[in-house]
Amino acid sequence: MFEQVRYPQSIKPSQLDQLLAMGWFRMGQSIFTTNYIMFNRQIFRTIWLRHVLKNYTESSTFQKLKKRNKALRIVICKAQIDEAHETLFELYKSSIEFEAASSLEQLLNGYVFVPAQIYNTYEVNLYDGDQLIGCSYFDIGHKSAEGISAYFDPAYKAQSPGRYMIYLQIEFCRAQGFDFYYPGYFVPGYPHLDYKLHIGTDCLEYLDVEDGCWYPIGEFKDEDLPGGFAYDDSSIEL
Repeated sequence: MFEQVRYPQSIKPSQLDQLLAMGWFRMGQSIFTTNYIMFNRQIFRTIWLRHVLKNYTESSTFQKLKKRNKALRIVICKAQIDEAHETLFELYKSSIEFEAASSLEQLLNGYVFVPAQIYNTYEVNLYDGDQLIGCSYFDIGHKSAEGISAYFDPAYKAQSPGRYMIYLQIEFCRAQGFDFYYPGYFVPGYPHLDYKLHIGTDCLEYLDVEDGCWYPIGEFKDEDLPGGFAYDDSSIEL
């Protein structure tokens, strides 16, 4: 079994905190967990990550990104899907080699109908003048948040807007007094996701599913990779 998926009708903020701490993550309007993933017909292990925000300090990398993007205007607000965002998403998809969602509607809502949005989703917008050039989404729980996805105008790629927006999400969550920020997983042996290991490294932890505990990323070793699913999640009612 590669993953477990649930389709709840609602998720309370405190429930989202619990699920994120156990290695679950949002997918459309569902929530899933997995210890394995397949790329190019190869099976890899997934290692869930989180940032401990009380240990976060502004890095020299973020300082450089702020200088590089100082001309851009930042707007953080409740997420919305409109023509400007869909147009930017289509432009972004034309520049990437991996498979993306067919639309923002599918990215945020999935294919399974739910009566209402079950996640409290915010977005970080980057504007060059009045032009939207970047956007990223993150969900807010009670004391935790999860980063969902980012897209941007490929003409601005040299300014690293995707990485910049992750830092902006972390800074926003820290300012709100949150405990944790969850960027999803990385995959040893699949370098496409390695960028997550170079953001906020001083406060980055990984989940050991064998004992259900989080440890500093500096203690991670490939030989410690997890086996099967370790959690009994029956205590969380959805």
